[in-house]
Amino acid sequence: MKKNFLKLAAATLVFFLGVNVVNAQHVGTTVPGTPAVDYADDGVTYMIEGATIPLYALPDNFYHPDYNPGGGVYSLTEGFTWLWSLVAGEGLTFSQNDAQDNYVELTAPAESAGTYTINVRERAPAAWGGCDDGVGTNLTVNVVAAPSVGFGGNQTVEACSGDGSLPSEINANIAGGWQNYRLAWTLQIHTLDNNGLIDLYYDDEDGTNGDGGQKFAVEITIASPQAVAASGDHNIMTVSDFNVINGSPTVYTYTLTSINDQASRFGDFIALDGDDSDLSLFTYYDSGETYTVTVYPAPETGPIYHIPDTWSN
Repeated sequence: MKKNFLKLAAATLVFFLGVNVVNAQHVGTTVPGTPAVDYADDGVTYMIEGATIPLYALPDNFYHPDYNPGGGVYSLTEGFTWLWSLVAGEGLTFSQNDAQDNYVELTAPAESAGTYTINVRERAPAAWGGCDDGVGTNLTVNVVAAPSVGFGGNQTVEACSGDGSLPSEINANIAGGWQNYRLAWTLQIHTLDNNGLIDLYYDDEDGTNGDGGQKFAVEITIASPQAVAASGDHNIMTVSDFNVINGSPTVYTYTLTSINDQASRFGDFIALDGDDSDLSLFTYYDSGETYTVTVYPAPETGPIYHIPDTWSN
């Protein structure tokens, strides 16, 4: 009787130890800063060449009942692994702290623009039969060049007031990237004196509030960039016309400062911990190109002088 009891006790102990091993927990989604529930699962994403973005695979609910991204709980059952691979395209790399982590960071090398397909499969440990999804889940990754903005090189226009050659638009061309651009730029207006030197700076083309110190009529800064929906030509002309101010030659200088886009901001997600409240913290790509318009007043021709009629009297 005692011998049978010992056998039963030993079997019971092995059973409970086995259950304990199977149900041991592993925290596998070390998502940066924001709850995993905030991620999207629409099957496609974008990123910039040379950038890194975060990804995670939703674990099977039956095997991982405690996993609750909405509540910030990332507990996974011990022993399950996630196998990440490239299905289409070459060059993208995964950084996974542990095969038991369902979270990875995906990196695209420089000059790798193109469309890629990645795959992930969840595999069970031997304690749960060693089953493998087999097919897994795919994600399309569109790698795009970093956004850029320019005038096609520095542009200079010199014309007389009212001349038809004065531009009616100042078009900044946006290329690369992917939608929802944020563009930073400035417009400086100043007049010239008789020596061709800067005289006064102005807030607008109406010629009020002249000042000897530098200031900008418009200054779209990184802290408050201008939103642009799509790439292509973007008109940033903010004056109604290129006027001559107070009869002096007047210079309008548009300077493109920098730009970013939605795809490049994805690459900042890890560093920013998912926080987009401070726009200045994002990576911006410098431009520096200028478009300068100098408007000269037309000279006023004076009267013609002749010998007065009374001279010979």
